[in-house]
Order: sequence, then structure tokens, then C-alpha cells
Amino acid sequence: MFSILLGIAIFAYAAFTLIRFMKKSREGQCASCALKDSCGKANCCISHGEAQDAKAKMTVKG
Repeated sequence: MFSILLGIAIFAYAAFTLIRFMKKSREGQCASCALKDSCGKANCCISHGEAQDAKAKMTVKG
């Protein structure tokens, strides 16, 4: 009896993890990011180097 419950628990957790992964992958990089609340919204989805390049272009134009 215990082995059946253990098997059900393992498969349920695997299904839960798979569903959560699929939902996060559909949201995109920024929406599923753990730091989305504390990062800058303008450069959330670009790398640090790209953000610096964009900032440099803005200062040259502005």
C-alpha cells in the first residue's frame, strides 16, 4: 500500500513540475524571470552588454 502511494506522489510531483515548466516557457523570458519585480523594465530581456550599448546610444542622441 505504501509503495502505491509513494508512486502516485512521485508521478503527481513530476506532472506538477512539467506543467509549471510549460506555463513558464510560454510566458517568455521576462515574464517567467524570478527577478522581474526588481529589474529595470526597459532592459529586462537583454543582456548586460546590450543594455550598456543601448544606454550609450541614448546619451549620444540625447
